[in-house]
Amino acid sequence: MAEVDEHYYATQFEQIRMRISLRDAALRRRSRVITLAGSTLAAVLLTGGALAVVQATDIEKTASVCYQAADTSAASIEVSAAPAEGVTGALPAMADRVTSAEIQCAASWQLGEFSRTDGRVPELFTCVLADGRLGVFPEEGDADCLTLRLAQP
Repeated sequence: MAEVDEHYYATQFEQIRMRISLRDAALRRRSRVITLAGSTLAAVLLTGGALAVVQATDIEKTASVCYQAADTSAASIEVSAAPAEGVTGALPAMADRVTSAEIQCAASWQLGEFSRTDGRVPELFTCVLADGRLGVFPEEGDADCLTLRLAQP
């Protein structure tokens, strides 16, 4: 009788091991599919996001920000030149962007856009903001791009 019990228990144990093995294999397959799907989705979203940023960047970089004081938290106005023929082409050279930004900001100062102005245009300096646009600031004291922690154009 003991021999029958051992055979019975060995068979039961083997069936249990087989079910566990099959279940583990199914879980591994499911895990791989979920990982692959998640990775694919992440790659697609990152690629799409990167393309959107790259495409938007050139358009946004044609805009500039005029500041009332030599401080990025000061009152500001965003200015932009209309693209030639209504189409945005390649981003202009940095020197052209700086000249355009300073002309537009000078016009804003002349028009009295900032509350503390009487139409006089202060000396201006230009820095590259963190988002790639140009920031135009009035010269005040020792303020420059370095003290504002911004890049030189």
